[in-house]
Amino acid sequence: MKKLPLNEVHKKIGANFQDSVGWSVPMDYGDELSEYKAVRENVGIIDLSPRGKLRLCGKDHLKFLQGMLSNDVMKLEEGMGMYATILTVKGRMISDMRVYREKESILLDLEPGLNEKVTQLLTKFRLSYKATIDDITESVGLLSIQGPHSGKLLGLLLEEEIPQMEEFNFIQKEFIGHELTINKVNRTGEEGFDLYSDNKGLQVIWEALMNKGEGLNIKPLGYSAMNTLRIEAGIPVYNVDMDESNIPIEAGLWNALNFEKGCYVGQEVVARIRWRGHVNWHLMGFKGVGDYVAGIGDEIFDGERKIGRVTSSTFSPSLNKPISLGYIRREFKETGTKVSLKGADGSETHAEVNDLPFYKGSFKLKE
Repeated sequence: MKKLPLNEVHKKIGANFQDSVGWSVPMDYGDELSEYKAVRENVGIIDLSPRGKLRLCGKDHLKFLQGMLSNDVMKLEEGMGMYATILTVKGRMISDMRVYREKESILLDLEPGLNEKVTQLLTKFRLSYKATIDDITESVGLLSIQGPHSGKLLGLLLEEEIPQMEEFNFIQKEFIGHELTINKVNRTGEEGFDLYSDNKGLQVIWEALMNKGEGLNIKPLGYSAMNTLRIEAGIPVYNVDMDESNIPIEAGLWNALNFEKGCYVGQEVVARIRWRGHVNWHLMGFKGVGDYVAGIGDEIFDGERKIGRVTSSTFSPSLNKPISLGYIRREFKETGTKVSLKGADGSETHAEVNDLPFYKGSFKLKE
């Protein structure tokens, strides 16, 4: 089991660890609700170092990725990013990712555990393209600050005014001798920034953020509260809410797709659905009735007819009720539709279909 570069730091502040995709990660620091509230009201900091990180460079790296990814990487300028997917020839998702254009390279940000899978795939299709693929997952750490005061905290950290940034855009700074890449991200529905640095600089940055954020009531954020925050924000996670059985349109990932750029793997299927047809399944939200939190894999019913399944669930402190993400047949996806959620153990609860997100926070989505 791999340990985080800041494992000892997390231990000292009372982290409760759990294994996740080959890493030992802090699930909470003793009070999950206060961690949640810190992000919704002030600012929280989470260690996301297990996320996959690949860097591509070389003469043909942009041209190569243009034919592999579902979005138009060629239109990116330095300091800009976008959301994208890699698809099978049948239009099914192999991975989703954030794509960032650096001066002479591209950085891919992936869900934990996908770095090896994506590296192998890209290496297989690289062929004669002059492009190198470096897996920097374990040498580069990632801290994320989330909450309405995260921008203010960033200004305090750098001791300068932070420029207005759109989602996926980034800046690069030097911080106490370490290169720091700061990316604008939406991970919780609140204003947020990812901070990438080499592992040696990670502790310095963590301590500086905690010190500068004291007046902003900053709290360390565990993975359990983070999960609740992202479900409320309607953000699906690969290998949880979507996998190789899903087409991006089913999961509502329209911002990962470009319909003008031309050929890429899986493009024909996605384009055909966009222009000539529809998908039968849609990722939607479900508001529960009562206190029962549905289980992952619970089946969704209309009377006796099975019409979907639950992929994620939690109790929402903001709504004060259970909420879930899941796939439902298109004819039942209208907001307010009443359904039943049934577990393998015979448990059953009622819910209604809800548009995503459940909760809109301080993050300003691009129109």
